[in-house]
Amino acid sequence: MKFGTYQFSRREKILLVLLAVVVGIIFFNNVVLGQQLPAYRELRGRLKAGQERLAAARQAAASAAELAQKADQARAAWEATRLHLGFTLRGTAPFLEAAQPRDRSLQVLAFRPLPVEKRDPFRVYPYEVTVSGPYPALQDYINQLESLPALTAIRNLKILARQGNAGTVEGSFIIDLYDLGEDNPVPGAIALFPAGRADGFTPPAGAVAAGDRAKGTGASPGQGEAAGSSPASPSTAATPGSVPVKLSPAPPASPAPAGNPGTNPPEPVFPAPAGAGQAPQYTFPRQVKGRLEAGPAFKDPPAGNRDVWLEELRVLRNVGPFYVLERPAALAGMQLARSVGVNLSKEHNQAELKVDLQKQYTRLQGYIGIDDSFANSSGKVKVTIFADGRQLYQGEIRPGDYPQYLDLPLFLVQQLTFSLEWQAGGIGDYDQLLATLASLHFSRKD
Repeated sequence: MKFGTYQFSRREKILLVLLAVVVGIIFFNNVVLGQQLPAYRELRGRLKAGQERLAAARQAAASAAELAQKADQARAAWEATRLHLGFTLRGTAPFLEAAQPRDRSLQVLAFRPLPVEKRDPFRVYPYEVTVSGPYPALQDYINQLESLPALTAIRNLKILARQGNAGTVEGSFIIDLYDLGEDNPVPGAIALFPAGRADGFTPPAGAVAAGDRAKGTGASPGQGEAAGSSPASPSTAATPGSVPVKLSPAPPASPAPAGNPGTNPPEPVFPAPAGAGQAPQYTFPRQVKGRLEAGPAFKDPPAGNRDVWLEELRVLRNVGPFYVLERPAALAGMQLARSVGVNLSKEHNQAELKVDLQKQYTRLQGYIGIDDSFANSSGKVKVTIFADGRQLYQGEIRPGDYPQYLDLPLFLVQQLTFSLEWQAGGIGDYDQLLATLASLHFSRKD
């Protein structure tokens, strides 16, 4: 090899070749490996991520219809659940109106709003409450707040005895009002306070009074209305809910008497004395034209998964007696078919009903209250429910009060007992009353 006039030796040629190789390696390392390869790898990673996002988007697009259907089902289930639980009270003003103690012996010392909180997905309005009065009145007030047709939670409850007065206690707590959204429609909701009450205690579809109303074509008379007011407009007609979905339809029944009860109550229904040792019927007697007649022979409820009404169960003990009403029960303006009642008074002050469950049911749902035909009664009723001798529920019902909703577990329960006791409740024109177990139904095992 010759460069100009200079002749390269063999050794110099080898060194030049080695130098070219080293320069090539340095160039490849700095330029290709150091710059081009990372850029290529980054570009390749972006391309792969883009392909994955595209595949996910295609999969989401393919399942969009299914997701939309599930979302609609979830919204419908939420609306049905909210209707079933009676969460129709919306807004702080109606809540404050409804939160006034019904027992006048209880004094409200403070009802102070706290800063609004955001607890996804709800907006929460907390109120700090301080009350003073007899302990039973405080207990009744807490039960009143817990039974409001709104989603609430009571926390930080403290009860202290007042010095110098052994019969008075002071209670303080915080009640959280969960805002369910003003724009979300509630089926069958009507303005609750102060003009009337929406049926926050509206029974499930199939449990409302008979006729066209049982088919869900409209709200029953008295629902959401003050006494003597005009019927609800079509815009407030109740739509059937989805809970429970397997109840048998209510039979046709005549409407409850309209108007305010007078000073003379309806004639209480008591059966003719029956001798001991007669063949057992295991069923409820029926009210027919104001008189009691023996019910049909007992038949086991139809097999399947549908819920079973109280009147379809085997009756093991019936002291009172409890009987199937010939009309829907009227409880604070709402009408409930499939109702069983018992007449109580100062003289006939106790009643007891025992039904056979045979471990076949998981839950009891329904209402208890005093029929509006005895709204001027001076009595009240203490209700205690026992499951195989174990107390499952205890409360009291008063004339004119909203019915109390029951939702009780019944796993492995063989016998269920309802014990009712008449007690003096205050002023009134008479002592008779009609205590009702309205639209009670039992869910079978899964």
